[in-house]
Amino acid sequence: MDAIFLYLPVFLLVLVRMASFFLTAPIFSTRGIPNQVKIGLAVLLALISFSYVPVKHTIPMDLLFIVYAVKEALIGLLLGLVCEMVFHTIQIAGGLMDLQMGFAMANIIDPRTGVYVPITGTFKSILATLYFLSINGHHMLIRGMLASYQAVPVDRLWIPLGDEKVFLHVLKVFSNMFAGALLMAAPIVAALFLVDLSLGIIAKTVPQFNIFVVGLPIKMIASFLMLIVVMPAFFLILSGLFDQMFQAMAKMMTLLGGSS
Repeated sequence: MDAIFLYLPVFLLVLVRMASFFLTAPIFSTRGIPNQVKIGLAVLLALISFSYVPVKHTIPMDLLFIVYAVKEALIGLLLGLVCEMVFHTIQIAGGLMDLQMGFAMANIIDPRTGVYVPITGTFKSILATLYFLSINGHHMLIRGMLASYQAVPVDRLWIPLGDEKVFLHVLKVFSNMFAGALLMAAPIVAALFLVDLSLGIIAKTVPQFNIFVVGLPIKMIASFLMLIVVMPAFFLILSGLFDQMFQAMAKMMTLLGGSS
């Protein structure tokens, strides 16, 4: 009985952090995955890992346990959100591309999040998901979560959420999301700007030419050709974004652990 009261609080806290991470983390938070699978995976990982979690102090099963649980939930949500921002980068880049391609009004449902997103953003997001799975990125996320119990022990009562370094790190990740989106969409946007400029010159020099009829097909053909041309660079940028994601996750664990 004493062993149950000793290990049960640790298991529950590990489960709370793992389950909250699956709510916001890329791949695992996909709406296409049944909630039963997410809960079962969180319970399985918690059962496997909780006995290796370092605990120096006894965790009481009283009202103070609610504070521990809230702390664990915030850690899981924050770590998952930092990783999810990379996939939002791809959707923002797709939105910028669609704005220039003329597909801004043709939104479809993203199978990952269940919200309406641009066509190109969905296409790029699917490619990024397949690439992420091919490099075993989901395994790296699980390893990172298991390592977080070493960086931020479960028996610590609270984490420095109000620390300036934590806020600046989140702000840096957020700004890198838009910078990566601009970098990813820059070739398409620049090419289509030149196409628009050429069509404008033609419309001024040859007024009899119905530019509105042929302009959109020309932009679409140029867009698809540019998408094919820049596809290798897209995966190179993805590799850099995923490296930044894992580094941001590790940095966040270090900051939440109280070290710099």
